[in-house]
This record gives sequence, C-alpha cells and structure tokens, in this order.
Amino acid sequence: MPRIVYVLLSDGRIAGGQKMILRHVETLRDLGFNAVCYLGAKSTPPTWLDYDAPLELATPLRGDDIVVVPDDARPGLTTCLESDLRTVVFSQNPYSFAARTFDVLAQFPPERFPPILAVGARLGATARRAFPQAQVELVPCFADERVFAPAAAKRAVVAFAPRKRVLEAAAIRGFFQRLHPRHGDLDWRELSNVTEAEMARTLSAAGLYLSLSRLESVGMTTLEAMASGCVCAGFTGVGGWEYATAENGVWVGEDDCEAAADALAQAADLLRAGGAPLQRCVEAARATAAQWSYARFREALEATWMRLAPELRLRDGPLAPSEGR
Repeated sequence: MPRIVYVLLSDGRIAGGQKMILRHVETLRDLGFNAVCYLGAKSTPPTWLDYDAPLELATPLRGDDIVVVPDDARPGLTTCLESDLRTVVFSQNPYSFAARTFDVLAQFPPERFPPILAVGARLGATARRAFPQAQVELVPCFADERVFAPAAAKRAVVAFAPRKRVLEAAAIRGFFQRLHPRHGDLDWRELSNVTEAEMARTLSAAGLYLSLSRLESVGMTTLEAMASGCVCAGFTGVGGWEYATAENGVWVGEDDCEAAADALAQAADLLRAGGAPLQRCVEAARATAAQWSYARFREALEATWMRLAPELRLRDGPLAPSEGR
C-alpha cells in the first residue's frame, strides 16, 4: 500500500523544522491519510517534544511511496532524483534551500518535477521565482494554540532563545544593562536545550520576549511568544516581516544590537506602565499569532494533500497506530 513518507533527519537536538515534519505526519494520520516519518539509520528520534507520528527506522522505501524530502537534505533529494520515487520537497527555509539543494532540484525532468510545500507566503514566492515550473503549495507553519497561551499573570521576565545569535544575545544584554539601568531588576530566562513544554511554560509567564530570529522563512518561536502574550522586541530574521507590525512588537533592523537593546527597553517600559497601550500591543500580537494557528495549518494541509494524493486518504478520520504501514 503506498504511503506519504516524510524524511526526518534528526540528531536529537531541538529544531523547529523537525517539529513541523512530525506535526505534518501526525495531522495527516488524524485526517485519515496513510503517512509515516522515515528516520535515517544515523538519525536519533527527537525527545524534546511529544508527538504521535509513527517512525520507520531505516526500513526500505517502497516503490509506490511519495517521499517528502526536506529542502536542505541534499543526499535524500539526490537519491530521489536518481530513482523513480515520486517526490515532494518540504521547504522551511529559503537560505538553506538555495545553499544546499537548488542545483539538485533543477535537474529533475519536467514530467516528474516535485511539488514544493512552503511554510510561508514569502518563501512560497521565492520558490515560484526560482522554479516557475513547480507546483508550490502553501502549508503554513503555526504557533500551536494547543500548547502556547498566556498565564493569568505575567512576570518581569525577558525570555530569549539565543541559538542562532549567541554573540548578539550577549551584546544586546550588555547594551541593555549599561544603557537602560532602570530595568536592572528584570529576570532573564534563556531558552536553550529545553523541551517544547518547558518553553511553553516559560513564555506563558514571561512578560517580554527578545526576538533573536536570524535568516528565517517565518520565525516560529517569535510567533509562539506572541501567542503566549509576551511583548516582543528585536529582530524579525527577515521572514518575520511577513507578520511584524508597529502594533504587535518593537522591531529593529537586522544585526543592530544597540537598537535591539533600545527596543527591548521600550517594550519593558510598556510592560511596566501597563494599561491600555500594553493591552493593545498584547492583543495585536495574539491576533497575529492566531493567523498562524494549528487550525489554519490543518485546513491547508488537508486541502494540499487532497490535491496531491487524494488516493492515500484511507478514511475521513484517524488511522490506528499500525494502520497502513
């Protein structure tokens, strides 16, 4: 029986792209599609989040499978190019896509050129520009409203995830503490090597989020902070301009760490003052995050796969854990 097989290349460390792969598969199965995750022989199953997606551990692919390959998986895409496997590219970052696999994808013959799943409209536009012959489908990433929500009371805490900007995080904190001593009582909470549940608890209680997005297609962690009711300040990672506005955060140009420190101080002033201005900012941020919801993702995913492979929908409802495998 043919399957939708998402390739999952994981070393066990935290990665938002892997989360989306797992969420695609578990949601497809909940919708009745025959979908699995394929975990390579050298990969490690993620342990930092809960998921219901079944994992195939280095088992052979079947000739009638539809293989969904990440946009940065050069060996995997090359294997698909050199075989007769029906292929779909899952694109979550235009920069890794361009750097690692544009040249491989360009070699596919027109009659089997892979459709591209894009997690954001800006990324989708880039994919169409680079490969006008491709069928590009928008399946947005999402700030999971089932997981991320504000606590009843917020604290004077700055949450930040420095993984992509370690130097910038330290520089911003240094500028902030030297230039804005009135906020010396703020507590800083680093989000490194934490589970999704731990991140959700921290963001839920934090009043502020320092956005350290870098070279993003969208910037999912910042959207999760918005959904959690944080006042956000900092960088958009370029892709975040798809949703960043003057109403939902305090945003600055890429790499300007001094400006980011000033923006964080402005956000901290807003948090301390409270009242209607704070409420407007938080409500605008949460409304933005609501546009990137699980509910909208689920609707788009279902519609996309009904166009790509309606024959792989076994029923209108969840599959049993072993069904279709």
